[in-house]
Amino acid sequence: MIVTGPIILNPLELAVLGLVCFYAVWRGRPEIPLAIYLSVSLWTRTVFVGPSAATWPLLAMIMLALIRYLHIVRRWSLLPQRLDATTRQIVPATDTWILPWMGLWWGWALCVLFQFDLPNKMSIARPLILYIIVASLVMLIAIRDAAAARRFAITYILTSAYGLYAALRFIDVPLSYLLSDPGLSSLPYRNLGIREYNYFSHHLSIAFLLGLGLFLQTRRLWSMAAILALTLFCGYGIFLTGARQSLSGAGIAAALIFTWALTRQGKKPWRVPLAIAAIVIIVILIYQVAPHLVVREGESDLGESFNIFEDRGWLWLIGWNYFLASPVWGWGFEQKLWSHNIFIGTLADQGLVGMSFLIGYLIWALRRLPAVWVQTPTDDRAVWRVVFFALFVFAVVHGQASGNTMSTAHLHWPLWAVWALSTGVVMIPTRKPLPLPARTRLQTIAAGVQQ
Repeated sequence: MIVTGPIILNPLELAVLGLVCFYAVWRGRPEIPLAIYLSVSLWTRTVFVGPSAATWPLLAMIMLALIRYLHIVRRWSLLPQRLDATTRQIVPATDTWILPWMGLWWGWALCVLFQFDLPNKMSIARPLILYIIVASLVMLIAIRDAAAARRFAITYILTSAYGLYAALRFIDVPLSYLLSDPGLSSLPYRNLGIREYNYFSHHLSIAFLLGLGLFLQTRRLWSMAAILALTLFCGYGIFLTGARQSLSGAGIAAALIFTWALTRQGKKPWRVPLAIAAIVIIVILIYQVAPHLVVREGESDLGESFNIFEDRGWLWLIGWNYFLASPVWGWGFEQKLWSHNIFIGTLADQGLVGMSFLIGYLIWALRRLPAVWVQTPTDDRAVWRVVFFALFVFAVVHGQASGNTMSTAHLHWPLWAVWALSTGVVMIPTRKPLPLPARTRLQTIAAGVQQ
């Protein structure tokens, strides 16, 4: 049973949102309204702030906070004598070719979109402009230190946890009801009554991964417990949606974060085994009390339940045939619902030209890996580089069975945060170079004396 309709914030919710946005603008913290903006965009239901959809007030708050940030926190000037220096502060010094590259790709996507007959062109243009281009540029400018990344993560996980609560409230399910029926098996709602449940599961998966980053960095015991509880609550929400692509993608991305944490030099963190144990216990409890959330009806085992490629081959074949019919520039997103794969979908939607842009983008993404995996014990940004990179990995994994390069915003903005957080990272080799043999060293010294 699918339940549709808008979410209208009540006066208390409006007051809290207003106070948070006022604080963000006053202190110049654009990452705070940006986190709310990105999370709410995946709730799949229109959220109203008074008479207006929440998109526009939140976008205005982001712009105001960004102006305040560039005026107070990181002073940026348009004066000719200061423009060059301040621009270098905003754009990292390495791999700057990605700026014109992405500009050309985004422009190409909009060009082919408006050249073909997709009935609802805004279904692609809206996320591309509002949630990919805007979010990527704001992440590049504002997420420059661990404090900004932490504020973004805290705001996002709180917003997403509240989004899950709002989704349950929308179908008249109080939180207390989950204690007696955690799988909602007695209710007629499947996938929380959400039509586009895969999109809804994305913001919960992103919150889950950001929560792992917060858990690894938080120092106080009470805040660790609160963050772990919110993280597990969002993870539980993914099971409620029944989105196996998100479950598989979030699991692989979480494994990347845990592997990174366990391979750091020095004392091994005890938080990683604790987090893994908590996740395993929750999954086992869910399987015991609501097995249909783990192994869905009509499926025989876990392998079949988590096989994200099931029933996708014929869809990929349709997308491939559309590509063969128009290989150079594709079909301008007319057949975007048929492919269910970001690579085949790019070929079908944007042709070989769009695929070339995607390959270049993936090369740029792989060039972020050295800064993500480097040993930097004194850099507190390190955990956030790997967490944001894990969000990109999550998008790539679930994108093999669903999604589109121009509507999946978290395929883009996390990497711009990684790029910004990599500024000033010194690449130190993990192993010391081997000493030269004695004879070679003596010959080198003698050659130097002769010179």
